[in-house]
Amino acid sequence: MIQTPSHRLDPARRIAQRLEDADSIAIATHLGGDGDGWGSACAIAHHYADKDVRLLAGTPFAATFRFLLPADIEPLPPDETGFEALRGADLQLAVDTSERSRLGEFAALYEPERTVVIDHHAVSNNEIEASMTLIDPEAAATAELVYDVLVCTGRPIGPETARAIYVGLVTDTGSFRYSNTSPHVHRLAAALIEAGVDPETLYGPLFATVTLDQLGVLSAALDAIRRDEKLGLTWAVLDRDVHHRFGSLDEYEGIIDYLRDLAGTEIAVLFRELDDGKVKVSFRSTGPADVASVARSFGGGGHVKAAGATISGDAAEVTERVLEECRSELARLRSRS
Repeated sequence: MIQTPSHRLDPARRIAQRLEDADSIAIATHLGGDGDGWGSACAIAHHYADKDVRLLAGTPFAATFRFLLPADIEPLPPDETGFEALRGADLQLAVDTSERSRLGEFAALYEPERTVVIDHHAVSNNEIEASMTLIDPEAAATAELVYDVLVCTGRPIGPETARAIYVGLVTDTGSFRYSNTSPHVHRLAAALIEAGVDPETLYGPLFATVTLDQLGVLSAALDAIRRDEKLGLTWAVLDRDVHHRFGSLDEYEGIIDYLRDLAGTEIAVLFRELDDGKVKVSFRSTGPADVASVARSFGGGGHVKAAGATISGDAAEVTERVLEECRSELARLRSRS
């Protein structure tokens, strides 16, 4: 066990008591849930195996993270079954997002007096109304905050709970490579290993389960790479035909990292044309460029070095607008140096 930062201790204790008092808990994360979102949700589900816990998936649950699920829990989609689970829960939890719109069709059913939010993203203008929150952008991952809460429950952190929290840390720190990897993060990772996590056994389900469809998407993305070498801007546009050939958005996980890792890149952008007249845009930064501010200008959000947005419009027009904003961000940084 490690020490909870003092500024988190009071909200962590209050949320822990709310969890203890609830007989039924419904948990949702943001649309397109990732390792931190589902790791945080599954950690709470494992910790409260003796309660009625439901997981709500606003978009299909990524196959990569199915190994985290408790054996008796299947994520509920945004249909009457999922809606009823949320309506009937004593406690409605949102993890890894504090933005109402990112809860998708479940958002309208969240009632402030029953809602608790745990998140490490900066609060947006579309904030979820809640009776209690633990929001700290200084945390490397929401899973770090979930650990703070669960320690305060007085229940031991079991191996399955620890594993889910560890996955949240690994994914949101880029396997402990990103700048958010603090001494506290490493101390927490050590505590989780002491609680039963085996990092080697997590490598397979997290990183060694590449499908042929994912390789197909990667091939298409590599063929589509374009560069502005002067500014350090790298991007690729995947049209809807790629989506039709290779399936769900799960197949795109990690593709943006190949663009980011290309030598000389300061901002990487992946554009994915969807069928509904929208374009899903992923951003990564390797230096001081703030891609969260770029994403926010298009109604999205995220972290300084990793962000995203879904933008309505023609793919070519959206691409040009986004690239222009990225160029402005890079030019702004150069003017200050």
